[in-house]
Amino acid sequence: MIKKLVRRLVLVGVVCLGVAATLVATPAVATAQCTFVTNSMGAGCWPGGSLPTANLVNDREISNPTGWWTYLNVDAAQVSSLLDANDARPTDLRVLSTSPLRFSVTMVRNSGAAYSSAWWWYYGVSKAQVNTFAAQNNARLTSAVRYGNVYAVVMVPNYGANYKAWDWCDTDFAGVGTCLGSTYRLTNIEAYGANKFVVIVVKNVEGYGWCWYSGVTRAALANVCSGQSVLDVSQNPDGTFNVASVAQGTPDGRVRDFATPTDLVNYAVNAPADRPLFVTPYVTGGTTRWLTSFRYN
Repeated sequence: MIKKLVRRLVLVGVVCLGVAATLVATPAVATAQCTFVTNSMGAGCWPGGSLPTANLVNDREISNPTGWWTYLNVDAAQVSSLLDANDARPTDLRVLSTSPLRFSVTMVRNSGAAYSSAWWWYYGVSKAQVNTFAAQNNARLTSAVRYGNVYAVVMVPNYGANYKAWDWCDTDFAGVGTCLGSTYRLTNIEAYGANKFVVIVVKNVEGYGWCWYSGVTRAALANVCSGQSVLDVSQNPDGTFNVASVAQGTPDGRVRDFATPTDLVNYAVNAPADRPLFVTPYVTGGTTRWLTSFRYN
């Protein structure tokens, strides 16, 4: 069934990490709608955005200025409500806990030639269901994470100027290479267990230089893939990290971590303005820190 999104910001349990433009209390867009598959399985949403005019692989590879938001510890209903309230679309989705189910979500304002797009997101869905939704929507994944035996994913249209040959795999370290083959490059890598990864790959028609590593230390993240833009970072159960990056001329996509979410926000909004591609917590020495990769904004 189709129903209107809830038009209120639920404050309990929500941490708003930051915006590139000032958050104000403005009315939600009246045309935003969300189709709920079931109350427990997931939701696919689209706020009436037009097809993008730019041929973006995903939002992690462009630096056009835009509004952005990142929230921690939000449930599915809150994610939908915040997307509606901000007239935004999700660009990264991560599961912080499964019982109760809580997300970290990063979003951009869904407007302008570089960012306006139809979009969908789903949670609690099987791999077969993800593939079915991607086919039905003529879409490709831009974010995917596994928790338990199900997935949370974000999709954008994959036709017209936005078309890109792509694939995604749930596999081990050796299987990542199989998924890549000889003509694809890695854009996303999320770990959900020891030697267990969900990855997204796109065909490297541009001939970009790119690289990926698994099982590196936090210190090594600053040294591997030297001079490239970091697109994604995830942590393994043993505390090591995985990284995917791409060479795009001037390096843009810099890994940093912070002692508090407030520190991350202050760094991002101070000149020169930056936009976080994702925000993920990790524990080091018994202390939680907040890690991201910034692009100029």
